[in-house]
Amino acid sequence: MKVLIVGLAITVLYAGFLVFQADHNRFIIKQEELKALANECSGAAAIYYEKNAYKDGYKVFDISEGNKAIGFLIRENLKLDEEFNPLGGAYWVDTIDYYVHYYDDSGLMSAYHRDSLTETGSFSYGDLYVDPVEDYMKVISEPTVIVTIIAGRPRYRLTFLEAFEITAARSSAYEYVSRD
Repeated sequence: MKVLIVGLAITVLYAGFLVFQADHNRFIIKQEELKALANECSGAAAIYYEKNAYKDGYKVFDISEGNKAIGFLIRENLKLDEEFNPLGGAYWVDTIDYYVHYYDDSGLMSAYHRDSLTETGSFSYGDLYVDPVEDYMKVISEPTVIVTIIAGRPRYRLTFLEAFEITAARSSAYEYVSRD
């Protein structure tokens, strides 16, 4: 009887380990997908620029179109509703948050939380950007779009893991490199 109880205990423990390992592997994959999405968002926002300024040799981003592109990509790729809440079948549990910083030849930095302007200010090339979420650092030397996506908690099947602060956030920057 002792062997049966020990055998069942080991089987339950092993099953829990397998479930955790599968969930954690999926979390790692989803983090990489989140990084790829941040790359896509920053690149997509950088595609939109003001044509008149570009005609004069300046790279100035069309921020409203860039923000639309970022919002669309995040909602579609992460299966979210219009308020960035997960739909059925979505991997992430929490409401998705994101921040965007635009640095361009206008000499102005514009920071957005989703579609809302949170900060503007002047900058000069050579300034250091430090991401408040990821501690991501980048020297701004060219027109740049930086996107930070905060996905929050992942789906783990073992409910006692909810007590731990497991969250995901990824940042990415896209910059125009001059070809002098």
